[in-house]
Amino acid sequence: MFTAGSPSKHQRLWQISKRYISSNEVAQALRPFLFLVHPDKYAKFPEIQTQNEKSLQIFNGYMNDLFPVSPSLKPTKVSFSIADKQSTTFRKIHINLTGTDPAKIVRDALESCELSTSELKFKNAASPGHRTTSGGLGFSTTNVEEDLLRSYLRRKKATVITNLYDSLTNQRDEAMRKRREAKTLRVSIQEDISDLKYRTQLKDVVWQMTWEESHMRRCIANVNRMIDQAIPETRIVLEKAFFKNVLRFGRGSFICCDGSIQLGADHVPEQWEQACQEYQIRKNQIPILKETAKQLEQTFGGAQILLPHYKGLAQTLTQLQTLTVRVWKKEALLKRVEDSAKNSMLEVVTSYDELAIGLDGRLYIPCNVDVPSLVQFLEENAKRATEINQHMHHLMNELEFARDECIKELKLTGLKWEQAFTPEALIQCINRLTHCSEEVRNLVSGLSLIISASPSIYVTSDGTLSIPLNWS
Repeated sequence: MFTAGSPSKHQRLWQISKRYISSNEVAQALRPFLFLVHPDKYAKFPEIQTQNEKSLQIFNGYMNDLFPVSPSLKPTKVSFSIADKQSTTFRKIHINLTGTDPAKIVRDALESCELSTSELKFKNAASPGHRTTSGGLGFSTTNVEEDLLRSYLRRKKATVITNLYDSLTNQRDEAMRKRREAKTLRVSIQEDISDLKYRTQLKDVVWQMTWEESHMRRCIANVNRMIDQAIPETRIVLEKAFFKNVLRFGRGSFICCDGSIQLGADHVPEQWEQACQEYQIRKNQIPILKETAKQLEQTFGGAQILLPHYKGLAQTLTQLQTLTVRVWKKEALLKRVEDSAKNSMLEVVTSYDELAIGLDGRLYIPCNVDVPSLVQFLEENAKRATEINQHMHHLMNELEFARDECIKELKLTGLKWEQAFTPEALIQCINRLTHCSEEVRNLVSGLSLIISASPSIYVTSDGTLSIPLNWS
């Protein structure tokens, strides 16, 4: 993937990749683009409307597969027609969807329509508190929530209520009512899950994403329907695949690295059946996966090789084997690889990814990486990545302690947050909650809270109160 070149090129390649950007931030930044290409704007032009509708479905699907990164992600190209600013005609724009950097795709989309990118922050240097893409492009993570909120308010000219006391006074009853309704629905869903587990002898049912309860219920019903409508031979295959196993629902249907089965919520029963039919073959690859990971661990000087359970077993095995072969072919560099990667935490990723340091200090290594480039990257960044990992481990412990203290002090039923904030910002927000006024304490008692990237305070469908990071 990478080839040797000038120092400036290497420097660009090895800047820390921006992986700490949320889907909410992407949605905010893409609004001008989506407004231009939206099919409803071209109702009088059926051909353009159809083309933009299909392209937008592909575009949205690709962006959704970046949160989290789907193992079935494939590069593609989409085309839209938009009104030409200089005339009454239309012009075509083309966007290449490749890689796993949402910030780069956002920038390409805006620039293809000649839209302003001035609100996208750019950085030339990387630091533990600032993360940019390997091309030097991306969103700055410093005060990004405040920047987005300021921009949103300026465009909409709206007043957003962020006062927690006022919102609780008006919305506590609604939150309690929705919470009771959601509790009844959750009990019903749990009964459906228990029935499915009893019928199939499943060990557990896990949701890989946060979904509406109604969506969860449909998934359970569709599994039962798949079993009911299967022919006898297929039903035996399904029973063997589910027996004493874990069933996951997420994006894509495949056998996971831990042997569990993931069924894609956007897939049809035929695709679910195919994943289950592969189970008997794939489970025999688990020992091979572990042995390959062990060999790679030895090659990298005892570094920890991460095998996330939610990733596809077949793809992960191929990636590990590919990287192992590439490194072993460079015998002259094996010693440097071993010495530089000691005590590191590594995750092998797809050929569309980049050499990068993750938020938690893990090193992302593309399976087809250029080995000389990898050696230099490890020698320059492995030590720093270890320091980031230790720092992040300390912050996460502090964050969990602050969360537990807040729940205890305010008598909350739950406290969670979206993956859009730094641990430091969350700790500060939670500490403010813990030491809030007595009036707020009385009103918030018995509720569940979520710290959200949304600028307003509102009640979600399950009765959780969503509050912004900068609540007042």
